[in-house]
Amino acid sequence: MPIVPSDLIGAWRLVSWSLRHDDGRPPVYPLGEDAAGYLLYTADGHVSATLMRRGPAVPGGAGSFAYAGRYRLEDGTVYHSIEVASDPGLVGITSTRHIARDGALLTLSGPDFGAGSARTQRIVWRRAAA
Repeated sequence: MPIVPSDLIGAWRLVSWSLRHDDGRPPVYPLGEDAAGYLLYTADGHVSATLMRRGPAVPGGAGSFAYAGRYRLEDGTVYHSIEVASDPGLVGITSTRHIARDGALLTLSGPDFGAGSARTQRIVWRRAAA
């Protein structure tokens, strides 16, 4: 069944965020294997993602990641056009995320933010309870 906007709209809690290397190395968890976060999609086309490391603060702001902007959905892929971000280098970038749904789980995967990166992001979310 094709993904439609109503499949995304609402709040999602982070299950895991990993980086998968093309050379087969084990996945890396940028904010730890138990990171926390929310992903919000609105009916009018806005997206916001906020993720954080659990536990003690990490110097230099490496303990969190956030961005917001607009999204569009095309053929099972969602495109996030980043307008504001905790990393100013991401402003203006459009990330490509392929969508897989399995019940209350939403998996977004796609290329890392850096051009030509030899790794893929895999972010798993669970529909947030009302």
